[in-house]
Amino acid sequence: MKAVILAGGFGTRLRPLTNLVPKPLVSIAGVPLIQRIMDTLPPSVDEIIIAAGYRAHDIESYFLDRKEPAPVTVVTEHKPLGTAGALWNLRNKLDTTFLVLNSDVINSLSLADMISFHRDKHAIATISLWKVADPTAFGIVRLSNGTEISEFREKPKREEAFSNLINAGTYVMDTDIFQHINHENFSLEREVFPMLTDGRLHAYSFEGYWIDCGSREMFLAAQQLIINRDGLGIAKAAKVDGCSLNRPVAVEKGAHIRGVRLGPNAYVERGAKIGEGTTVENSAILANANVGKNCRISSSIVCPDAVVSDSTVSDNQILGGPSV
Repeated sequence: MKAVILAGGFGTRLRPLTNLVPKPLVSIAGVPLIQRIMDTLPPSVDEIIIAAGYRAHDIESYFLDRKEPAPVTVVTEHKPLGTAGALWNLRNKLDTTFLVLNSDVINSLSLADMISFHRDKHAIATISLWKVADPTAFGIVRLSNGTEISEFREKPKREEAFSNLINAGTYVMDTDIFQHINHENFSLEREVFPMLTDGRLHAYSFEGYWIDCGSREMFLAAQQLIINRDGLGIAKAAKVDGCSLNRPVAVEKGAHIRGVRLGPNAYVERGAKIGEGTTVENSAILANANVGKNCRISSSIVCPDAVVSDSTVSDNQILGGPSV
């Protein structure tokens, strides 16, 4: 089985961080998003294809010296192709049932179980579903006969939202899907899925967690989940002197913080430095950033290599470098 990871977006909601690094390589709790996606792939996946656009060369460079369980091919899109166009561009590489995953979502979905479900249903495509309070920013579905999708609508107005079950962005597909995609299609969600609501499109619901990490708020929500889930803490090689810790917090080796009030939900990456008298809460201080003294960093992301001046107050921001 092959897995396609859609990684062509510009990551506009995470700028200026994504001016420095493509969104798939943005690290959350120390691990790039695309690596977190790949680590969930089942053993049945024997090839990984990454459909990359913006800063595709950075993604290629990331995989040059890495040894993954399955071979990785990065295919560059020279213009935005959308979700349907990305698959059409790869059609000659996909000759059997395949997975499609978005590169900015972390979740508790069992891909092996979803693949088994898809095969049992003999569907052309199976969509993962997640329940939300406000579905207006997502694609919603109406179900019939248990798991058949009888209606699919992308980003409905609130008064048009007939369901709170949303498309969670992971798909299992058979090659028959290419009978419904051509070079003119741009969006699976707007153009292709609505054509298949006659019993050929099934839904796989799951429980646990689902986070779209494409915004600052959701990035930080994912960070807190991972710190707690993985039991992260202070690395032995980190220099943490005279600090007040309000857990959960995590500090990587090579970081140096002194006299800092840290947490809750604070992550400090390798090489970062934080000066005395600074408070960091619900925030990420990324690699080699230098935060001055007597700052207050709240609900913010400090970009790699950024220099934050003494006494800076940052609420709900992404601070980019080299000078802030």
